[in-house]
Amino acid sequence: MKQAALIALIFFTVDVAADVDRKCHNLVRLTDVSHAVEPGVVVQATDNLPAYCHVRGVINRAIRFEVTMPLENWNGRFMFSTVGGAAGVIGDVTSLLSDGYAMASTDTGHEITDGDAFRRQPEALLDYAYRGVHLATRSAKAVVQKFYGEDIDYSYLSGCSNGGRAALMEVERFPDDYDGVIAGAPVYTFSEFIPWAISVSRAMKQHPLTEKSLDVLAAHSASSCDVLDGVEDGVINDPRVCTLEMLNLESLTCDGGRADNCLSEGEVETARTVYADLVSNTGEVVSPGVMPGAENAGDWGFWLFPQEMFGGEESAVDSINGFLSDLMRHDADFNIDDYDPANDADRIAREMVPLNAGDPDLSEFKANGGKLIIYQGWNDFPLRPQRAIEHLHNVESEMGGAEATTDFFRLFMVPGMTHCAGGPGAWQTDYVTPLVDWREGGKAPERIVGTQPEQKVSFAHLAASEASDTGKSFTRPQCVYPKLAQYRGRGDKNDAENYVCK
Repeated sequence: MKQAALIALIFFTVDVAADVDRKCHNLVRLTDVSHAVEPGVVVQATDNLPAYCHVRGVINRAIRFEVTMPLENWNGRFMFSTVGGAAGVIGDVTSLLSDGYAMASTDTGHEITDGDAFRRQPEALLDYAYRGVHLATRSAKAVVQKFYGEDIDYSYLSGCSNGGRAALMEVERFPDDYDGVIAGAPVYTFSEFIPWAISVSRAMKQHPLTEKSLDVLAAHSASSCDVLDGVEDGVINDPRVCTLEMLNLESLTCDGGRADNCLSEGEVETARTVYADLVSNTGEVVSPGVMPGAENAGDWGFWLFPQEMFGGEESAVDSINGFLSDLMRHDADFNIDDYDPANDADRIAREMVPLNAGDPDLSEFKANGGKLIIYQGWNDFPLRPQRAIEHLHNVESEMGGAEATTDFFRLFMVPGMTHCAGGPGAWQTDYVTPLVDWREGGKAPERIVGTQPEQKVSFAHLAASEASDTGKSFTRPQCVYPKLAQYRGRGDKNDAENYVCK
């Protein structure tokens, strides 16, 4: 009798597995005139991932998307990952599978191996700007609901940098797509980002900084401002108080011959260009300056020095010259060499509209019950934190004040974090759990604990100096802006429990 039961169980298990295989494979039937959907493939479980159904598809001949769905214990949630930089690749579709999430991502309509051709194709540019994520969202949701045979309970989206901009685009332009959104270090406006990059590129060509320069600047800003918060940890807690006057960059000028702990007059001039606001002839701040701190932690190096991804000859800031030239190619009178970053904002404004995020009217997203978390490093080099704060104030003005805004939108400023991740601060953070608890349980995040990892983490978008390694691990609370973490005055300074947000 026991043997018969065992045989029956084996056949039942085989039938169930075959049924799941068929369901996954048959998602190909979602193919229509606008969607080419591949047959789904079941991927077997590993030590790190559960078994899942993997589906790939293409929308409108160009917008690739991928969907992954755990075969067991789906939690009813959907997470979409947006991609940074120029996109062109599929983002994360596996990290939350073990937690029961279905996941998806898109390359936004072009492949990174094809270079920058998408910038010169009107439809492809709009796909990159916002349409690719929106259309892939709709398609991926259809795949998930077809596979499970039930509706998605909650839809979430997360991305940083250009992925943060794409996240804000969803909140602003398609407020029904998501219940909760995490937008890290978003590119609020290319109208600001492009002039800043070109200005810095020109300064570097005239008087280039070196890796040694960045070590000197990092040591100087730390010695000038690290202890202002009462804790010497290699992190400037609020770099707004570390003013150019306090830095006194002229004191770094070499007296006579070159030395390891000083800069040439030209290097000081370039450093000042980076730290200072880019201001027009009428006094308008076109782009705020970079905050002092973490100069050698990777951001400055990646953006200022030539990188292989740009052919080994250009830096990231250099590459923006070509980007603007492509966007302005229909203006026969436009010449990048004649472009004045500080004073030609009106000249390029119309071409920036499809790419720009930052609309302060988020009323539809709020009305739908949406929750938005934006996180931003104080020491982000390409996307300075002042604009994140300005955006919050603009939203507050539009939405009826700070109290009405904090009901659905919270900004977390991260001391010592560079662009999206990395740096000497406590940057390693889970924003997903607080967002889910807020959207589904009504528990608004007041503080989120971040960690400076014990093991050094390398990133493709950072070029850190060896001198930047902190060599220690600690935790800190990230506070809802405008609050800052302050040490209680007792207990282990490396433990977030001994800090308050105030």
